[in-house]
Amino acid sequence: MSKFLLGICILFSMAASGQKSIWKRTGTAEKIWVITHPFIAGKAYRISKKVLVVMDSLKKANYFEGNTLSGSKCDAVRHAYWMATLTNQIGKRRALKLGKAHEKKNRKDFDKGVLEERFMPDQAAMNMDLKNNEKGAEIALKFENQLLEKVLTALRNGELWWIKQNEKGEFLDVNSSVIPLIEWSGKWNNQRILIPTN
Repeated sequence: MSKFLLGICILFSMAASGQKSIWKRTGTAEKIWVITHPFIAGKAYRISKKVLVVMDSLKKANYFEGNTLSGSKCDAVRHAYWMATLTNQIGKRRALKLGKAHEKKNRKDFDKGVLEERFMPDQAAMNMDLKNNEKGAEIALKFENQLLEKVLTALRNGELWWIKQNEKGEFLDVNSSVIPLIEWSGKWNNQRILIPTN
């Protein structure tokens, strides 16, 4: 059976098992990844769900101060841990391809006016996620165990990236001045910048 036909079978099984809404929210590039990786797509989905559960636990334990939305240190950890866990289970190349497919959706969501965690996605957020994905994959290749601990150490050591902001969660420009929401929200290219997490 060809990969395409197997992918179609997976689509129908997802729809039949009540995951239709998840599939509907999935971007085109992610759908292509699922179809071209039919034997590991389910595993990647389960890993992704587990990562979200772990991140929710960290948030509830107040591990992260302040903002935990897009562009935050929490967001940086989520992407690095997701990619570390995926790399550990399905390999670096496949994991990073899925990460890139996920980020392609951000540009399409921007064009459609779809919000991601209260904000429109933008170039800075996409670049941040891609950099943290790379670091997560790198961590998985160095360490087989305790991936969350290693990602949190990378956070503290400034090896992850986040969008520069103050303690109130307001985004800052290169001069550390607050960027008014109206000046960056809804603009793909804006003054938001990436900095190391330390």
